[in-house]
Amino acid sequence: MNSQENICGLSREDMQRISASTGFQVILLIVGITIAGNLNAVVDCFFHPAIPYFDKEHLIVGGVTAIVFVVLFGILLSHVHTLTRALNTIKILEEFLPMCCNCKRIRMANANPAEQESWQSIEGYITENTDSQISHGICPDCTKKLYPQLAVKV
Repeated sequence: MNSQENICGLSREDMQRISASTGFQVILLIVGITIAGNLNAVVDCFFHPAIPYFDKEHLIVGGVTAIVFVVLFGILLSHVHTLTRALNTIKILEEFLPMCCNCKRIRMANANPAEQESWQSIEGYITENTDSQISHGICPDCTKKLYPQLAVKV
């Protein structure tokens, strides 16, 4: 067995694709609700066979358990999606950025460096790939170079 395959014979990428699919998550939710909602009745079936499977207590406990399971599963999915988005953002920001040494424009990923449309301003790149907003100012060195009359003389 290849080191990239798990017990099922699937690659890591296949497992990630399957686990990220909505259909898989819905099936997992239904199986979880079924198991959690019937657990009390199944345990009573083995340890207390005199109690009927569809006893009123089993229905109440099973219903409450299923509702709690759905809420916790929803919280878990929300958290997983948040973490997935964060990881994708980190992957984008960890890449080497091809930057023009003169104008500081960034070349878009897998783009032809010879084409003008391949290059993007650093402000545009940061705004497009992160949740950051750009605010412009002017540093003291540039103020001295560009506006010597406004520079504070020390």
